[in-house]
Amino acid sequence: MNLRDKILAFLYKHPEVTAKDIAAGINEDEDYVLATLNTMVKEKLVTKRVKGMIFKKEVYSLTPTGLDEAQEIYNKLQNVAVQLRNMINPYNLSVDQIPEEFMDLIPLLVSLSLLDMLFLSLLPFGIFIMGGENHKT
Repeated sequence: MNLRDKILAFLYKHPEVTAKDIAAGINEDEDYVLATLNTMVKEKLVTKRVKGMIFKKEVYSLTPTGLDEAQEIYNKLQNVAVQLRNMINPYNLSVDQIPEEFMDLIPLLVSLSLLDMLFLSLLPFGIFIMGGENHKT
């Protein structure tokens, strides 16, 4: 999944968040997230506004067009989460069976509450921490 789609999915469940919050939630580099957000503002998928009186911060939210796209992406992610839960269970734990594209989505699925942390305890420690290596805009 590309960075744009990850951001849309994150904003679908977390409206009005900063670029830093998005980057942390999807486990991607903040500079890449910010560059992608700027493009998405131009494409009218997200809006950017300043929030706060004393401590001002820029927050992003979905436009109606962005919301439609985000909902489609979120629905696909729900299906991915179901597939992932079916692939790994306490009786058939094999990380080798997880396709790489699913591994890349695990931090996002957790931040969207589509996978819970208890489920992740079935995986070997650190397997889902990727440090934002894939930056596809």
